Amino acid sequence: MSKICILGSGITGLSVAYYLKKYHPTAELIILEDLKSSGGVIASNEFGDCTVEWGPRGVRPKGNGQLVLEMVEDLGLWDELVFADDKAKKRYLYHDNKLQILPHSLFSFLRSPYLGLILKAFLKDLKAEKVEDDETIAEFVDRHFGEDLRRLFFDSMVSGIWAGDISKMSISATLPFLKKLEARKGSIIKSMFGYKPASVDAKAYPKEITSKALFSFKNGVQTLVNKLKEEFSDSIVYETNVKSINFEASSLVCENGISYHYDSLISTIPAYKLSAFVTDQMAKELNAINYSPVGVLNFQFQKSQLNFDGFGFLVPSKEKSVVLGMVANSNTFPIHGSKGFHVNTVMLGGARYTFAKLKTMDLENETKLFLAKVFGKEIKIDKQELRLLEKAIPQYEKGHLDRVKRIENTSPTNLIILGNYMYGVSIIDIVTKSKECAKSIQ
Repeated sequence: MSKICILGSGITGLSVAYYLKKYHPTAELIILEDLKSSGGVIASNEFGDCTVEWGPRGVRPKGNGQLVLEMVEDLGLWDELVFADDKAKKRYLYHDNKLQILPHSLFSFLRSPYLGLILKAFLKDLKAEKVEDDETIAEFVDRHFGEDLRRLFFDSMVSGIWAGDISKMSISATLPFLKKLEARKGSIIKSMFGYKPASVDAKAYPKEITSKALFSFKNGVQTLVNKLKEEFSDSIVYETNVKSINFEASSLVCENGISYHYDSLISTIPAYKLSAFVTDQMAKELNAINYSPVGVLNFQFQKSQLNFDGFGFLVPSKEKSVVLGMVANSNTFPIHGSKGFHVNTVMLGGARYTFAKLKTMDLENETKLFLAKVFGKEIKIDKQELRLLEKAIPQYEKGHLDRVKRIENTSPTNLIILGNYMYGVSIIDIVTKSKECAKSIQ
């Protein structure tokens, strides 16, 4: 019977443990967590009579999202699922002092104020040629669609999802689907015709499920973490700060003096934490992965104050605002609101700011003033809470995939590295890679 030690009990550590149990039921698992609780960045909690998220707020059920659905069903959580309201399909940009709805259907596309810009971008893309080397997202989008589309749409998307800088982030690592399409025919538009997505290594769910924008749980995404934590309650050891790792002896020692031996070691801890235990060459690569700081402000207000009908809005960097965007949580999942209150989340900072700068700013007041400008009225907030995360989201900068290869090539043979700084930041990416990893272990 093999011994497998997992460092970290965030969603990555718990997901790989889930699949290891499935594919290697006789393996002995030990999960070492340096904090007092599991879950990492995933956190849901009651907020007045509403529910808020401090990390991911939903999972897309389409494609590899069915892997997560399959896990949910297997864990007996299906009755806890909630699917996004159709309002979640309506998304906005805020620029030039007004909210503009993004196309979300053929009818809205034809009536969109962006129609001319989009058609112009499509015509440019039809002439685009293949480029094999990695590029920044800005370089790629400028070649295919032009600067105007990049400044509005792609800049906002990258800021909203990765809190990143479009002029630094890798197209190959961040948006691999676009690079895959380009490799087919050069033009993204031409490549879309006749393209068939790869099959998913999971149970197929009906279209009425996969067509939804997102899914979550009645009490938030942490429901999934809590269930996985429950499944491995006998395997998780909390407050176990690792002091040293001897890869040749396949052992590690914690600060409390307890040592553990293993056949395989799987690290799911952040790059900057793992770097303390590896060679200088590998540590250099790990420490070169930057993380963006993010402020998360959750706030509750009376429904009568605001009539907003969408998922939320994003803010292009040209607006020079600390606000990256807002998510109308209780529009997306009405069960997370209440009879009298909405609950929304504003994301702040990102790669546009340093953590030191964010700490000096009155982010609550900045948000209040910005929302008043967006909606043309001051919103009276009944309850709010701000959390600042110094190293919130890893940044896949240009050349990231080459860096990942160098990390893999310099890694000890009995160390497997997972985590959101390697193969994708979303829950779907993490679960997909965790399954792949578990199946590959001999």
